[in-house]
Amino acid sequence: MRRSLRVVAATFALALPIPAVSADPTAFVCDVKGEVVLNDAGRPPFLGELIPGSRLRLGPGALAAVMFVVSGEEFILKGPGEFVVGKDSVTAASGTAPAKRRLASHADAAVIVQASKAGTASLRMRSAQVPRPGAVGPHYPTGPIAQLQPVLRWGGDSSATYEIVVTAASGKQVHAGPAKGTTLKLPVKLVAGQSYSWSVTPRDGAPADARFEVLAADAVQKADKARAAAKSFGDRVQLALVLQGLGSTPDAREVWGQLATERPDIPELSGLARP
Repeated sequence: MRRSLRVVAATFALALPIPAVSADPTAFVCDVKGEVVLNDAGRPPFLGELIPGSRLRLGPGALAAVMFVVSGEEFILKGPGEFVVGKDSVTAASGTAPAKRRLASHADAAVIVQASKAGTASLRMRSAQVPRPGAVGPHYPTGPIAQLQPVLRWGGDSSATYEIVVTAASGKQVHAGPAKGTTLKLPVKLVAGQSYSWSVTPRDGAPADARFEVLAADAVQKADKARAAAKSFGDRVQLALVLQGLGSTPDAREVWGQLATERPDIPELSGLARP
């Protein structure tokens, strides 16, 4: 009888839902400059995930930034020194203790992992096609964006004048006029949640057009907040990631492209900037 009761109790216990075990906070490498070695195995990848116990060795003058997703805290490591990643902080085994700051905006782990995979994959796709510099046509925006007054950008002769027309989905023209060069900050505000088309026409040439849409007002507000906080390199990395998380891949690529120009030492950035 007692054995039967034990069997029933064990069976009942197995049927109960197993409580979820909370995952350890995740950290990512958000900047790396100079001689930085992860676990004696080479340079850590940009946006590479770090687990507790990871060790980063920095040479003289080297720098690395480690961001924890749960807390939104970033640790700045400066060489020479050796540093150990914990569950929610980074400590110095040798060298100067890391500086710590809280990020005003930061993306969640899923977005960072996705960007990390895309950046790593880009290193194996160096021959990916890019628009020909001289080809006339819209480059940005093409797709969902999170701002109301974008800087339109197109391919063509930077010394030529083009006719730019922006039209709402209703058919109403919101802007029409000439622009010299290959960029124009739209002089009027668009409407959140609305779709648009725009065209660029060279003198004595055929128009080329593209479509885009402005995300909802709450997404635009979140993007504006992240832009306002984007002062340092690390902030701008988070801005690009936040934009990706909001679904504004074109905006994110614009930021990745700017960062790639400034930091050619991080090859993943140029890959993230490509369509």
